[in-house]
Amino acid sequence: MSIKLTQPQVMLHQMVTDFADKEVKPFDMWIDKHREYPSELWSNMVNTGFLGLTIPEEYGGAGFDAIASSQTVYDFAVRNASVAFTLEGHYKTVDQVMKYATPELKEKYLPQANHRVFGFSSTEPQGGSNVMGFTASAVKEGDKWVLNGNKTMITNGGLAQVYCVLLKTAPNELSCFLVDEDMPGFKHGKREEFIGMTGTPVGEIFLENVMVTEDHLLGKIGQGVEIGDNAHYDARISMGAIAAGITEHALTIAVDYAKKRDAIDTPIVQLHSIQTKITEIAIAKENTQLLYQEAAKLKIEGKSYAKVSTMAKSYGSRASVIAADHALQVLGGYGYSREYPVEHLIRDARALQLAEGSLEKMMIEIAKEVVNEREE
Repeated sequence: MSIKLTQPQVMLHQMVTDFADKEVKPFDMWIDKHREYPSELWSNMVNTGFLGLTIPEEYGGAGFDAIASSQTVYDFAVRNASVAFTLEGHYKTVDQVMKYATPELKEKYLPQANHRVFGFSSTEPQGGSNVMGFTASAVKEGDKWVLNGNKTMITNGGLAQVYCVLLKTAPNELSCFLVDEDMPGFKHGKREEFIGMTGTPVGEIFLENVMVTEDHLLGKIGQGVEIGDNAHYDARISMGAIAAGITEHALTIAVDYAKKRDAIDTPIVQLHSIQTKITEIAIAKENTQLLYQEAAKLKIEGKSYAKVSTMAKSYGSRASVIAADHALQVLGGYGYSREYPVEHLIRDARALQLAEGSLEKMMIEIAKEVVNEREE
């Protein structure tokens, strides 16, 4: 670990691992198979206070920073990546409310974020990266905004009750609004049937003449692109943590199996070919963890963390797929069986190359940052 946790963070880490070992780890394969969380798990998550982890104490939260939240996401991902993915979607959205909402909106909604799930809505059926190609809109009528459109591929879509939504307010202008599922005209749509991260609902919402007051605008008119980018960068810290967690999960499975499995009366853990795979998995985990922790540290210090968080997601998303595949190879035929968790780790890890920006988009962003740094 590249950072030293404070005493409160150490206590949080212990609480998270105890909770996750008891409430999450035993249901890892159950969650993947049933494509949902056990009935009591989410209520226990809420009651324990995990949704309010980053919310300031004045709004009823725990007031922890990005290092603590990313460590928490990692701790859950080691036991089940879907649970960690759900927290990622909530934390990044709450971050935007804390940063861009008016004092009145914070006063109303941040206390609710301790027990209601939040989601960030950007992608539309016709595309995600080309934000100026969006068609969902917000039109000012009197002292209110009228919102219309369809948003899809939303992490926590259907589970979340409050959404930050990017909408067109002019032909070449995006703005961000906070929308509540209880508002007239709000509807939930279908849930995607993804092959991995199956516990996390990813769904769509429909806005049909949803009316909100001016104070539901996050930031200023036209600030939507900035808010969307900021949400991506916040999410990518957690994505790195999830990738590291999946890799650690794969490492534990591979090592435990290799120590017990014999080949001609010799544990296969002593074979060079197996040791090579274990080494590669361990290095991948450490590298990914160093990247997301550095990004979290930069965020806390008020420095730019866009490049490093994107690196954490880019490197981690590739490394975790390879690590899970190495673990599968260590287990041999058992690794290819649905009776063992390794195969779902590969499917879970693969999602990280798509969510919060495709792997190809990550490469472009990192290259631009690196080139710009050398021109300054």
